[in-house]
Amino acid sequence: MADTWRTVEYGAVSWLAAHRTRFDPDAADEGRVLFVRKALVEVALLVGLRARAESGSFDDADYQLLFEQVTAVAARASYRELVARDERALLLYAGTYASQRLCGRPDREFEHLIGQVVSGRYAACFERVPFRQLDLMHTLELAGIHHAAPAADAVLPFSLLCADPSVLKLSDGDVYAITHTVFYATDFGRRIPRWPTGFGLPQAVELLEALSLLYRRRENADLVAELLCCLLCLGIRDSPETERAWAFLADVQEPSGRVAGPDGVLPPELENGDREYRAWATGYHTTIVAALAGHLARDPAVIRWPRPSPPRPAGKGRLEAAIRRAIAWLTDDALEAPFDGAVAAAGAASRGARSVGEPQLAARTLTRLVQRADGGSAQPGAWGQQGVDAVAECARGLSACGLACDSLDRFLTDTAGTLTGLAALPTTAAGGVRRLQDLGRLTRRQADSLLVSTDPTSLLVENQAPAITAAALAQYADGQPLRLGGDAFAWRPVAERFVAALPTACRSYRLEEVAALLQGLGVLGWADHRFTHDGVDFLLRQQHPTGAFGYPARDDHQERATAQRIWTRSCVVALSCLHDLYDE
Repeated sequence: MADTWRTVEYGAVSWLAAHRTRFDPDAADEGRVLFVRKALVEVALLVGLRARAESGSFDDADYQLLFEQVTAVAARASYRELVARDERALLLYAGTYASQRLCGRPDREFEHLIGQVVSGRYAACFERVPFRQLDLMHTLELAGIHHAAPAADAVLPFSLLCADPSVLKLSDGDVYAITHTVFYATDFGRRIPRWPTGFGLPQAVELLEALSLLYRRRENADLVAELLCCLLCLGIRDSPETERAWAFLADVQEPSGRVAGPDGVLPPELENGDREYRAWATGYHTTIVAALAGHLARDPAVIRWPRPSPPRPAGKGRLEAAIRRAIAWLTDDALEAPFDGAVAAAGAASRGARSVGEPQLAARTLTRLVQRADGGSAQPGAWGQQGVDAVAECARGLSACGLACDSLDRFLTDTAGTLTGLAALPTTAAGGVRRLQDLGRLTRRQADSLLVSTDPTSLLVENQAPAITAAALAQYADGQPLRLGGDAFAWRPVAERFVAALPTACRSYRLEEVAALLQGLGVLGWADHRFTHDGVDFLLRQQHPTGAFGYPARDDHQERATAQRIWTRSCVVALSCLHDLYDE
Protein backbone atom coordinates (compact mmCIF):
# COMPACT_ATOMS: atom_id res chain seq x y z
CA MET A 1 0.00 0.00 0.00
CA ALA A 2 2.95 2.35 0.61
CA ASP A 3 3.71 2.39 -3.11
CA THR A 4 0.11 3.42 -3.77
CA TRP A 5 0.04 6.41 -1.46
CA ARG A 6 3.47 7.57 -2.58
CA THR A 7 2.37 7.46 -6.20
CA VAL A 8 -0.87 9.30 -5.45
CA GLU A 9 0.81 12.00 -3.35
CA TYR A 10 3.77 12.67 -5.64
CA GLY A 11 1.58 12.74 -8.73
CA ALA A 12 -0.87 15.12 -7.06
CA VAL A 13 1.81 17.51 -5.82
CA SER A 14 3.48 17.48 -9.23
CA TRP A 15 0.23 18.56 -10.89
CA LEU A 16 -0.39 21.27 -8.28
CA ALA A 17 3.12 22.64 -8.75
CA ALA A 18 2.70 22.69 -12.52
CA HIS A 19 -0.42 24.83 -12.04
CA ARG A 20 0.89 26.93 -9.15
CA THR A 21 0.31 30.28 -10.88
CA ARG A 22 -3.41 29.53 -10.82
CA PHE A 23 -3.28 30.04 -7.03
CA ASP A 24 -2.47 33.75 -7.44
CA PRO A 25 -5.50 36.00 -6.80
CA ASP A 26 -3.84 38.89 -8.68
CA ALA A 27 -3.72 36.77 -11.83
CA ALA A 28 -7.42 35.81 -11.64
CA ASP A 29 -10.28 37.45 -13.49
CA GLU A 30 -12.28 39.84 -11.34
CA GLY A 31 -15.20 37.47 -10.83
CA ARG A 32 -12.92 34.64 -9.76
CA VAL A 33 -10.72 36.35 -7.21
CA LEU A 34 -12.52 35.03 -4.09
CA PHE A 35 -12.53 31.51 -5.53
CA VAL A 36 -8.75 31.71 -6.03
CA ARG A 37 -8.18 33.11 -2.53
CA LYS A 38 -9.93 30.08 -1.10
CA ALA A 39 -7.84 27.81 -3.32
CA LEU A 40 -4.68 29.58 -2.13
CA VAL A 41 -5.34 28.97 1.55
CA GLU A 42 -6.07 25.29 0.87
CA VAL A 43 -2.79 24.69 -0.96
CA ALA A 44 -1.04 26.80 1.71
CA LEU A 45 -2.33 24.45 4.40
CA LEU A 46 -0.98 21.42 2.52
CA VAL A 47 2.42 23.10 2.20
CA GLY A 48 2.45 24.12 5.86
CA LEU A 49 1.58 20.67 7.13
CA ARG A 50 4.28 19.11 4.97
CA ALA A 51 6.83 21.65 6.19
CA ARG A 52 5.88 20.93 9.80
CA ALA A 53 6.59 17.24 9.21
CA GLU A 54 9.94 18.13 7.63
CA SER A 55 10.96 20.67 10.30
CA GLY A 56 10.52 23.60 7.95
CA SER A 57 12.12 22.17 4.83
CA PHE A 58 10.85 20.04 1.96
CA ASP A 59 11.86 16.65 0.67
CA ASP A 60 10.27 17.30 -2.70
CA ALA A 61 11.01 20.09 -5.19
CA ASP A 62 7.33 20.41 -6.10
CA TYR A 63 6.44 21.25 -2.50
CA GLN A 64 9.15 23.91 -2.61
CA LEU A 65 7.63 25.44 -5.74
CA LEU A 66 4.23 25.61 -4.08
CA PHE A 67 5.77 27.16 -0.98
CA GLU A 68 7.41 29.87 -3.05
CA GLN A 69 4.09 30.63 -4.75
CA VAL A 70 2.26 30.96 -1.43
CA THR A 71 5.07 33.09 0.02
CA ALA A 72 5.01 35.44 -2.96
CA VAL A 73 1.30 36.13 -2.52
CA ALA A 74 1.48 36.42 1.27
CA ALA A 75 4.26 38.99 1.01
CA ARG A 76 2.05 41.50 -0.81
CA ALA A 77 0.46 44.29 1.19
CA SER A 78 -2.44 44.17 -1.28
CA TYR A 79 -3.22 40.66 -0.01
CA ARG A 80 -2.29 40.67 3.69
CA GLU A 81 -3.93 43.98 4.52
CA LEU A 82 -7.29 42.73 3.27
CA VAL A 83 -7.72 41.01 6.62
CA ALA A 84 -8.24 44.41 8.23
CA ARG A 85 -10.85 45.34 5.62
CA ASP A 86 -12.78 42.04 5.35
CA GLU A 87 -13.03 40.63 8.84
CA ARG A 88 -15.52 37.90 7.93
CA ALA A 89 -12.81 36.38 5.72
CA LEU A 90 -10.39 36.15 8.65
CA LEU A 91 -9.84 32.43 8.09
CA LEU A 92 -8.47 32.98 4.58
CA TYR A 93 -5.67 35.24 5.72
CA ALA A 94 -5.01 33.58 9.07
CA GLY A 95 -4.69 30.27 7.23
CA THR A 96 -2.16 31.71 4.81
CA TYR A 97 -0.12 33.13 7.66
CA ALA A 98 -0.36 29.85 9.62
CA SER A 99 1.20 28.11 6.64
CA GLN A 100 4.07 30.61 6.54
CA ARG A 101 4.68 30.15 10.24
CA LEU A 102 4.72 26.35 9.91
CA CYS A 103 7.26 26.78 7.12
CA GLY A 104 9.55 28.71 9.45
CA ARG A 105 8.65 32.11 8.00
CA PRO A 106 6.96 34.04 10.84
CA ASP A 107 6.02 37.61 9.87
CA ARG A 108 5.45 40.01 12.76
CA GLU A 109 3.56 42.56 10.68
CA PHE A 110 1.13 39.97 9.26
CA GLU A 111 0.73 38.40 12.70
CA HIS A 112 -0.01 41.80 14.22
CA LEU A 113 -2.69 42.51 11.62
CA ILE A 114 -4.45 39.22 12.31
CA GLY A 115 -4.17 39.70 16.08
CA GLN A 116 -5.78 43.13 15.80
CA VAL A 117 -8.71 41.69 13.88
CA VAL A 118 -9.17 38.80 16.32
CA SER A 119 -9.24 41.17 19.29
CA GLY A 120 -11.71 43.48 17.51
CA ARG A 121 -14.73 41.77 19.11
CA TYR A 122 -16.31 40.50 15.89
CA ALA A 123 -14.25 38.39 13.47
CA ALA A 124 -13.55 35.64 16.00
CA CYS A 125 -16.94 35.68 17.70
CA PHE A 126 -19.72 35.92 15.11
CA GLU A 127 -21.97 32.87 14.89
CA ARG A 128 -20.36 29.79 13.38
CA VAL A 129 -21.50 26.19 13.13
CA PRO A 130 -19.33 23.83 15.26
CA PHE A 131 -16.93 22.65 12.55
CA ARG A 132 -16.30 26.23 11.45
CA GLN A 133 -15.66 27.20 15.05
CA LEU A 134 -13.13 24.35 15.29
CA ASP A 135 -11.60 25.57 12.02
CA LEU A 136 -11.13 29.04 13.48
CA MET A 137 -9.54 27.82 16.70
CA HIS A 138 -7.23 25.40 14.91
CA THR A 139 -6.11 28.02 12.37
CA LEU A 140 -5.38 30.60 15.06
CA GLU A 141 -3.49 27.96 17.03
CA LEU A 142 -1.26 27.19 14.02
CA ALA A 143 -0.82 30.92 13.43
CA GLY A 144 0.20 31.49 17.06
CA ILE A 145 -2.57 34.06 17.59
CA HIS A 146 -4.05 34.44 21.08
CA HIS A 147 -7.84 34.28 21.20
CA ALA A 148 -10.62 34.01 23.76
CA ALA A 149 -12.71 31.43 21.92
CA PRO A 150 -13.67 28.27 23.82
CA ALA A 151 -11.41 25.23 23.61
CA ALA A 152 -12.03 22.53 21.03
CA ASP A 153 -13.13 20.13 23.76
CA ALA A 154 -16.02 22.48 24.56
CA VAL A 155 -17.18 22.65 20.93
CA LEU A 156 -16.73 19.02 19.86
CA PRO A 157 -19.83 17.67 21.70
CA PHE A 158 -22.02 19.94 19.55
CA SER A 159 -20.60 18.67 16.26
CA LEU A 160 -22.47 16.49 13.80
CA LEU A 161 -19.70 13.89 14.07
CA CYS A 162 -20.27 13.34 17.78
CA ALA A 163 -24.02 13.10 17.32
CA ASP A 164 -23.25 9.79 15.59
CA PRO A 165 -25.79 10.48 12.83
CA SER A 166 -27.52 7.96 10.59
CA VAL A 167 -25.38 7.33 7.51
CA LEU A 168 -28.60 7.13 5.49
CA LYS A 169 -29.58 10.76 6.07
CA LEU A 170 -26.35 12.70 5.50
CA SER A 171 -25.95 15.17 2.63
CA ASP A 172 -22.62 15.91 0.98
CA GLY A 173 -22.45 19.11 3.03
CA ASP A 174 -23.02 17.14 6.23
CA VAL A 175 -20.15 14.81 5.35
CA TYR A 176 -17.81 17.74 4.74
CA ALA A 177 -18.77 19.05 8.19
CA ILE A 178 -17.83 15.66 9.67
CA THR A 179 -14.50 15.40 7.85
CA HIS A 180 -13.41 18.90 8.78
CA THR A 181 -14.35 18.31 12.40
CA VAL A 182 -11.92 15.38 12.44
CA PHE A 183 -9.16 17.43 10.79
CA TYR A 184 -9.26 20.25 13.32
CA ALA A 185 -10.08 18.23 16.44
CA THR A 186 -7.06 15.97 15.83
CA ASP A 187 -4.71 18.69 14.50
CA PHE A 188 -4.46 16.53 11.38
CA GLY A 189 -3.63 13.40 13.30
CA ARG A 190 -1.21 14.81 15.87
CA ARG A 191 -3.45 14.72 18.93
CA ILE A 192 -6.18 12.58 20.39
CA PRO A 193 -9.54 14.35 20.73
CA ARG A 194 -11.27 14.41 24.07
CA TRP A 195 -14.42 12.65 22.95
CA PRO A 196 -17.76 13.46 24.60
CA THR A 197 -19.28 10.91 26.94
CA GLY A 198 -20.91 8.10 24.96
CA PHE A 199 -18.88 8.66 21.79
CA GLY A 200 -15.38 7.59 20.95
CA LEU A 201 -12.95 6.19 18.42
CA PRO A 202 -14.96 3.02 17.55
CA GLN A 203 -18.07 5.02 16.60
CA ALA A 204 -16.04 7.59 14.66
CA VAL A 205 -14.17 4.94 12.66
CA GLU A 206 -17.34 2.96 11.95
CA LEU A 207 -19.10 6.09 10.66
CA LEU A 208 -16.18 7.18 8.48
CA GLU A 209 -15.66 3.73 6.98
CA ALA A 210 -19.35 3.43 6.13
CA LEU A 211 -19.30 6.83 4.43
CA SER A 212 -16.11 5.96 2.56
CA LEU A 213 -17.85 2.90 1.13
CA LEU A 214 -20.85 5.00 0.08
CA TYR A 215 -18.80 7.67 -1.68
CA ARG A 216 -16.63 5.12 -3.43
CA ARG A 217 -19.81 3.71 -4.90
CA ARG A 218 -20.87 7.23 -5.88
CA GLU A 219 -17.44 7.77 -7.45
CA ASN A 220 -16.94 10.99 -5.50
CA ALA A 221 -13.16 11.15 -5.23
CA ASP A 222 -13.26 14.39 -3.24
CA LEU A 223 -15.12 12.90 -0.30
CA VAL A 224 -13.36 9.54 -0.55
CA ALA A 225 -10.05 11.41 -0.19
CA GLU A 226 -11.36 13.49 2.74
CA LEU A 227 -12.73 10.42 4.52
CA LEU A 228 -9.45 8.58 3.97
CA CYS A 229 -7.62 11.56 5.49
CA CYS A 230 -9.97 11.37 8.48
CA LEU A 231 -9.25 7.70 9.06
CA LEU A 232 -5.54 8.48 8.92
CA CYS A 233 -6.03 11.39 11.34
CA LEU A 234 -7.68 8.97 13.77
CA GLY A 235 -4.69 6.64 13.50
CA ILE A 236 -6.27 4.04 11.19
CA ARG A 237 -3.57 3.44 8.62
CA ASP A 238 -4.08 -0.23 7.75
CA SER A 239 -7.61 -1.50 7.33
CA PRO A 240 -9.65 -3.05 4.53
CA GLU A 241 -11.50 0.21 3.89
CA THR A 242 -8.37 2.39 3.77
CA GLU A 243 -6.91 -0.07 1.27
CA ARG A 244 -10.02 0.14 -0.89
CA ALA A 245 -9.98 3.95 -0.68
CA TRP A 246 -6.34 4.10 -1.77
CA ALA A 247 -7.02 1.72 -4.64
CA PHE A 248 -9.96 3.88 -5.72
CA LEU A 249 -7.90 7.09 -5.69
CA ALA A 250 -5.06 5.46 -7.58
CA ASP A 251 -7.54 4.22 -10.17
CA VAL A 252 -9.19 7.61 -10.77
CA GLN A 253 -5.98 9.68 -10.69
CA GLU A 254 -5.08 10.93 -14.15
CA PRO A 255 -1.58 10.37 -15.62
CA SER A 256 -0.85 14.07 -14.98
CA GLY A 257 -1.51 13.57 -11.25
CA ARG A 258 -4.82 15.44 -11.28
CA VAL A 259 -7.75 13.91 -9.41
CA ALA A 260 -11.07 15.17 -10.73
CA GLY A 261 -13.66 16.53 -8.34
CA PRO A 262 -17.35 15.58 -8.45
CA ASP A 263 -19.86 17.21 -10.76
CA GLY A 264 -21.23 20.55 -9.66
CA VAL A 265 -18.13 21.82 -7.85
CA LEU A 266 -18.15 25.09 -9.77
CA PRO A 267 -20.80 27.72 -9.10
CA PRO A 268 -22.69 28.83 -12.24
CA GLU A 269 -20.86 32.15 -12.46
CA LEU A 270 -17.55 30.32 -12.81
CA GLU A 271 -18.70 27.75 -15.36
CA ASN A 272 -17.43 29.71 -18.34
CA GLY A 273 -13.73 29.60 -19.01
CA ASP A 274 -11.08 28.01 -21.09
CA ARG A 275 -10.44 24.28 -20.91
CA GLU A 276 -7.29 24.63 -18.80
CA TYR A 277 -9.04 26.83 -16.24
CA ARG A 278 -11.93 24.40 -15.88
CA ALA A 279 -9.55 21.46 -15.47
CA TRP A 280 -7.78 23.33 -12.67
CA ALA A 281 -10.92 24.69 -10.99
CA THR A 282 -12.70 21.32 -10.97
CA GLY A 283 -9.71 19.33 -9.83
CA TYR A 284 -7.49 21.40 -7.58
CA HIS A 285 -9.33 20.68 -4.31
CA THR A 286 -9.59 16.93 -4.79
CA THR A 287 -5.96 16.81 -5.87
CA ILE A 288 -4.92 18.73 -2.75
CA VAL A 289 -6.84 16.33 -0.51
CA ALA A 290 -5.31 13.31 -2.28
CA ALA A 291 -1.86 14.79 -1.66
CA LEU A 292 -2.83 15.46 1.97
CA ALA A 293 -3.75 11.79 2.39
CA GLY A 294 -0.29 10.83 1.17
CA HIS A 295 1.30 13.29 3.58
CA LEU A 296 -0.69 11.90 6.52
CA ALA A 297 0.27 8.35 5.58
CA ARG A 298 3.97 9.15 5.93
CA ASP A 299 4.09 11.88 8.58
CA PRO A 300 5.80 10.14 11.55
CA ALA A 301 4.08 12.47 14.00
CA VAL A 302 0.59 11.26 13.03
CA ILE A 303 -0.77 8.97 15.75
CA ARG A 304 -1.23 5.29 14.86
CA TRP A 305 -3.81 2.97 16.36
CA PRO A 306 -4.99 -0.53 15.51
CA ARG A 307 -8.45 -0.46 13.99
CA PRO A 308 -10.97 -0.74 16.86
CA SER A 309 -13.77 -3.26 16.81
CA PRO A 310 -17.10 -1.69 15.77
CA PRO A 311 -19.41 -0.85 18.68
CA ARG A 312 -22.01 -3.49 19.39
CA PRO A 313 -25.55 -2.53 18.35
CA ALA A 314 -28.50 -2.43 20.70
CA GLY A 315 -29.27 -6.14 20.24
CA LYS A 316 -32.43 -8.01 19.27
CA GLY A 317 -34.84 -6.63 21.88
CA ARG A 318 -36.15 -3.73 19.79
CA LEU A 319 -36.65 -5.95 16.76
CA GLU A 320 -38.59 -8.53 18.73
CA ALA A 321 -40.90 -5.92 20.23
CA ALA A 322 -41.57 -4.42 16.80
CA ILE A 323 -42.23 -7.83 15.24
CA ARG A 324 -44.71 -8.75 17.99
CA ARG A 325 -46.66 -5.51 17.53
CA ALA A 326 -46.75 -6.05 13.78
CA ILE A 327 -48.00 -9.64 14.13
CA ALA A 328 -50.96 -8.38 16.17
CA TRP A 329 -51.76 -5.78 13.50
CA LEU A 330 -51.42 -8.29 10.67
CA THR A 331 -53.72 -10.70 12.50
CA ASP A 332 -56.50 -8.13 12.66
CA ASP A 333 -55.86 -7.02 9.08
CA ALA A 334 -55.99 -10.57 7.69
CA LEU A 335 -59.45 -11.19 9.16
CA GLU A 336 -60.99 -8.53 6.89
CA ALA A 337 -58.77 -8.89 3.81
CA PRO A 338 -59.70 -10.85 0.66
CA PHE A 339 -58.11 -14.29 0.37
CA ASP A 340 -55.04 -13.05 -1.51
CA GLY A 341 -54.37 -10.41 1.14
CA ALA A 342 -55.09 -12.84 3.94
CA VAL A 343 -52.45 -15.28 2.65
CA ALA A 344 -49.84 -12.52 2.46
CA ALA A 345 -50.72 -11.25 5.94
CA ALA A 346 -50.77 -14.74 7.46
CA GLY A 347 -47.45 -15.58 5.79
CA ALA A 348 -45.78 -12.46 7.19
CA ALA A 349 -47.29 -13.05 10.63
CA SER A 350 -46.08 -16.66 10.57
CA ARG A 351 -42.61 -15.53 9.57
CA GLY A 352 -42.50 -13.10 12.47
CA ALA A 353 -43.85 -15.63 14.94
CA ARG A 354 -41.26 -18.16 13.81
CA SER A 355 -38.51 -15.59 14.32
CA VAL A 356 -39.47 -14.74 17.89
CA GLY A 357 -39.94 -18.45 18.69
CA GLU A 358 -43.68 -18.32 19.37
CA PRO A 359 -45.55 -19.81 16.40
CA GLN A 360 -48.83 -19.63 18.34
CA LEU A 361 -48.85 -15.85 17.82
CA ALA A 362 -50.04 -16.54 14.26
CA ALA A 363 -52.48 -19.30 15.15
CA ARG A 364 -55.65 -17.18 15.03
CA THR A 365 -54.78 -15.82 11.59
CA LEU A 366 -53.91 -19.26 10.26
CA THR A 367 -57.05 -20.87 11.68
CA ARG A 368 -59.25 -18.33 9.93
CA LEU A 369 -57.27 -18.80 6.70
CA VAL A 370 -57.83 -22.59 6.79
CA GLN A 371 -61.55 -22.06 7.29
CA ARG A 372 -61.72 -19.83 4.23
CA ALA A 373 -59.51 -22.05 2.06
CA ASP A 374 -61.12 -25.38 2.92
CA GLY A 375 -64.59 -24.00 3.38
CA GLY A 376 -64.95 -23.12 -0.27
CA SER A 377 -64.70 -19.34 -0.08
CA ALA A 378 -61.40 -19.43 -1.99
CA GLN A 379 -61.34 -20.32 -5.69
CA PRO A 380 -59.83 -23.67 -6.73
CA GLY A 381 -56.10 -23.30 -7.26
CA ALA A 382 -56.00 -20.05 -5.27
CA TRP A 383 -52.82 -21.13 -3.49
CA GLY A 384 -50.95 -21.21 -6.79
CA GLN A 385 -51.68 -17.52 -7.34
CA GLN A 386 -49.86 -16.48 -4.16
CA GLY A 387 -46.19 -15.71 -3.66
CA VAL A 388 -44.02 -18.71 -2.84
CA ASP A 389 -42.66 -17.08 0.31
CA ALA A 390 -46.10 -16.35 1.76
CA VAL A 391 -47.43 -19.83 0.95
CA ALA A 392 -44.37 -21.54 2.44
CA GLU A 393 -44.59 -19.48 5.63
CA CYS A 394 -48.27 -20.32 5.97
CA ALA A 395 -47.41 -24.02 5.64
CA ARG A 396 -44.60 -23.71 8.19
CA GLY A 397 -46.86 -21.84 10.58
CA LEU A 398 -49.66 -24.38 10.27
CA SER A 399 -47.26 -27.21 11.01
CA ALA A 400 -45.77 -25.41 14.02
CA CYS A 401 -49.26 -24.74 15.41
CA GLY A 402 -50.45 -28.30 14.84
CA LEU A 403 -53.02 -27.19 12.24
CA ALA A 404 -53.80 -28.68 8.85
CA CYS A 405 -55.17 -27.29 5.59
CA ASP A 406 -56.32 -29.86 3.03
CA SER A 407 -56.26 -27.52 0.04
CA LEU A 408 -52.77 -26.25 0.85
CA ASP A 409 -51.55 -29.79 1.43
CA ARG A 410 -52.81 -30.88 -2.00
CA PHE A 411 -51.26 -27.84 -3.64
CA LEU A 412 -47.83 -28.52 -2.12
CA THR A 413 -47.97 -32.20 -3.05
CA ASP A 414 -48.93 -31.40 -6.66
CA THR A 415 -46.23 -28.75 -6.92
CA ALA A 416 -43.53 -31.12 -5.66
CA GLY A 417 -44.66 -33.77 -8.14
CA THR A 418 -44.47 -31.31 -11.02
CA LEU A 419 -40.96 -30.20 -10.07
CA THR A 420 -39.54 -33.71 -9.81
CA GLY A 421 -40.39 -34.25 -13.45
CA LEU A 422 -38.22 -31.33 -14.59
CA ALA A 423 -34.74 -31.88 -16.05
CA ALA A 424 -33.57 -28.36 -15.23
CA LEU A 425 -34.85 -25.63 -12.96
CA PRO A 426 -34.79 -21.84 -13.39
CA THR A 427 -32.63 -20.20 -10.73
CA THR A 428 -35.57 -18.03 -9.68
CA ALA A 429 -37.44 -21.21 -8.62
CA ALA A 430 -34.63 -22.44 -6.35
CA GLY A 431 -36.12 -20.82 -3.28
CA GLY A 432 -39.36 -22.75 -3.77
CA VAL A 433 -37.45 -26.04 -3.99
CA ARG A 434 -35.68 -25.35 -0.72
CA ARG A 435 -38.95 -24.56 0.98
CA LEU A 436 -40.57 -27.74 -0.31
CA GLN A 437 -37.60 -29.69 1.01
CA ASP A 438 -37.90 -27.99 4.41
CA LEU A 439 -41.62 -28.83 4.45
CA GLY A 440 -40.88 -32.48 3.75
CA ARG A 441 -42.42 -32.49 0.26
CA LEU A 442 -39.12 -33.19 -1.45
CA THR A 443 -36.29 -35.40 -0.23
CA ARG A 444 -32.86 -33.90 0.03
CA ARG A 445 -31.75 -35.99 -2.92
CA GLN A 446 -34.64 -34.74 -5.05
CA ALA A 447 -33.98 -31.13 -4.06
CA ASP A 448 -30.25 -31.40 -4.74
CA SER A 449 -30.86 -32.88 -8.19
CA LEU A 450 -33.09 -29.91 -9.05
CA LEU A 451 -30.79 -27.29 -7.52
CA VAL A 452 -27.66 -28.50 -9.32
CA SER A 453 -28.77 -26.59 -12.43
CA THR A 454 -29.22 -23.30 -10.54
CA ASP A 455 -26.61 -20.64 -9.85
CA PRO A 456 -27.36 -17.61 -7.65
CA THR A 457 -24.76 -15.51 -9.49
CA SER A 458 -27.08 -15.53 -12.50
CA LEU A 459 -29.37 -13.26 -10.49
CA LEU A 460 -26.74 -10.53 -10.32
CA VAL A 461 -27.61 -8.53 -13.39
CA GLU A 462 -25.80 -5.18 -13.08
CA ASN A 463 -28.54 -3.19 -14.80
CA GLN A 464 -31.23 -4.65 -12.56
CA ALA A 465 -32.54 -2.49 -9.74
CA PRO A 466 -30.69 -3.33 -6.48
CA ALA A 467 -33.94 -3.91 -4.57
CA ILE A 468 -35.08 -6.47 -7.18
CA THR A 469 -31.73 -8.27 -6.95
CA ALA A 470 -31.93 -8.19 -3.14
CA ALA A 471 -35.41 -9.71 -3.15
CA ALA A 472 -34.31 -12.45 -5.56
CA LEU A 473 -31.28 -13.33 -3.44
CA ALA A 474 -33.33 -13.38 -0.24
CA GLN A 475 -35.85 -15.73 -1.85
CA TYR A 476 -33.08 -17.96 -3.16
CA ALA A 477 -31.30 -18.13 0.20
CA ASP A 478 -34.45 -18.35 2.37
CA GLY A 479 -32.69 -16.35 5.05
CA GLN A 480 -29.57 -18.53 5.14
CA PRO A 481 -26.40 -16.70 3.99
CA LEU A 482 -24.39 -19.90 3.51
CA ARG A 483 -26.80 -21.08 0.85
CA LEU A 484 -25.43 -18.50 -1.58
CA GLY A 485 -22.05 -20.22 -1.70
CA GLY A 486 -18.78 -18.53 -2.59
CA ASP A 487 -16.71 -16.32 -0.32
CA ALA A 488 -17.52 -12.93 1.16
CA PHE A 489 -15.14 -11.17 -1.22
CA ALA A 490 -17.07 -12.40 -4.26
CA TRP A 491 -20.34 -10.98 -2.92
CA ARG A 492 -18.94 -7.67 -1.64
CA PRO A 493 -19.70 -5.66 -4.82
CA VAL A 494 -23.32 -6.81 -4.61
CA ALA A 495 -23.60 -5.79 -0.96
CA GLU A 496 -22.05 -2.41 -1.79
CA ARG A 497 -24.69 -1.91 -4.49
CA PHE A 498 -27.39 -2.52 -1.89
CA VAL A 499 -25.72 -0.10 0.53
CA ALA A 500 -25.49 2.61 -2.12
CA ALA A 501 -29.20 2.24 -2.92
CA LEU A 502 -30.37 2.46 0.71
CA PRO A 503 -30.15 6.25 1.27
CA THR A 504 -32.20 7.01 -1.85
CA ALA A 505 -34.83 4.43 -0.92
CA CYS A 506 -35.13 6.00 2.54
CA ARG A 507 -35.31 9.56 1.23
CA SER A 508 -37.97 8.52 -1.30
CA TYR A 509 -39.86 6.69 1.45
CA ARG A 510 -39.98 3.45 -0.50
CA LEU A 511 -40.27 1.22 2.57
CA GLU A 512 -40.75 -1.95 0.55
CA GLU A 513 -37.40 -1.31 -1.18
CA VAL A 514 -35.71 -0.50 2.11
CA ALA A 515 -36.95 -3.78 3.56
CA ALA A 516 -35.78 -5.76 0.50
CA LEU A 517 -32.32 -4.17 0.57
CA LEU A 518 -31.91 -4.83 4.29
CA GLN A 519 -32.94 -8.46 3.89
CA GLY A 520 -30.51 -8.76 0.97
CA LEU A 521 -27.70 -7.34 3.10
CA GLY A 522 -28.59 -9.84 5.80
CA VAL A 523 -28.31 -12.88 3.56
CA LEU A 524 -25.03 -11.53 2.15
CA GLY A 525 -23.56 -11.59 5.66
CA TRP A 526 -23.84 -7.84 6.31
CA ALA A 527 -26.38 -8.02 9.14
CA ASP A 528 -23.93 -6.30 11.52
CA HIS A 529 -22.81 -3.56 9.13
CA ARG A 530 -23.38 0.08 10.06
CA PHE A 531 -25.63 0.64 7.04
CA THR A 532 -27.81 -2.32 7.96
CA HIS A 533 -28.18 -1.18 11.56
CA ASP A 534 -29.05 2.37 10.51
CA GLY A 535 -31.52 0.98 7.98
CA VAL A 536 -33.18 -1.14 10.67
CA ASP A 537 -33.35 1.91 12.92
CA PHE A 538 -35.03 3.84 10.09
CA LEU A 539 -37.67 1.13 9.65
CA LEU A 540 -38.36 0.82 13.37
CA ARG A 541 -39.07 4.55 13.52
CA GLN A 542 -41.76 4.13 10.88
CA GLN A 543 -43.90 1.84 13.06
CA HIS A 544 -47.19 3.06 14.53
CA PRO A 545 -48.19 2.20 18.07
CA THR A 546 -50.82 -0.02 16.39
CA GLY A 547 -48.03 -2.18 14.92
CA ALA A 548 -48.47 -1.09 11.28
CA PHE A 549 -45.49 0.31 9.37
CA GLY A 550 -45.40 3.50 7.37
CA TYR A 551 -46.90 6.97 7.16
CA PRO A 552 -48.55 7.27 3.72
CA ALA A 553 -49.26 11.01 4.01
CA ARG A 554 -52.63 10.39 2.29
CA ASP A 555 -56.14 11.23 3.49
CA ASP A 556 -57.94 8.54 1.51
CA HIS A 557 -58.64 5.62 3.86
CA GLN A 558 -58.27 2.95 1.19
CA GLU A 559 -54.96 4.32 -0.06
CA ARG A 560 -53.63 4.45 3.48
CA ALA A 561 -54.72 0.90 4.26
CA THR A 562 -53.24 -0.52 1.06
CA ALA A 563 -49.87 1.15 1.58
CA GLN A 564 -49.63 0.08 5.20
CA ARG A 565 -50.49 -3.53 4.38
CA ILE A 566 -47.72 -3.76 1.79
CA TRP A 567 -45.19 -1.99 3.98
CA THR A 568 -46.00 -3.93 7.15
CA ARG A 569 -45.70 -7.32 5.45
CA SER A 570 -42.37 -6.38 3.86
CA CYS A 571 -40.95 -4.89 7.05
CA VAL A 572 -41.94 -7.86 9.22
CA VAL A 573 -40.27 -10.32 6.84
CA ALA A 574 -37.06 -8.26 6.62
CA LEU A 575 -36.84 -7.59 10.36
CA SER A 576 -37.50 -11.27 11.10
CA CYS A 577 -34.69 -12.31 8.79
CA LEU A 578 -32.27 -9.92 10.50
CA HIS A 579 -33.54 -10.90 13.96
CA ASP A 580 -32.57 -14.49 13.16
CA LEU A 581 -29.11 -13.41 12.01
CA TYR A 582 -28.22 -11.13 14.93
CA ASP A 583 -26.26 -12.42 17.88
CA GLU A 584 -27.78 -12.05 21.29
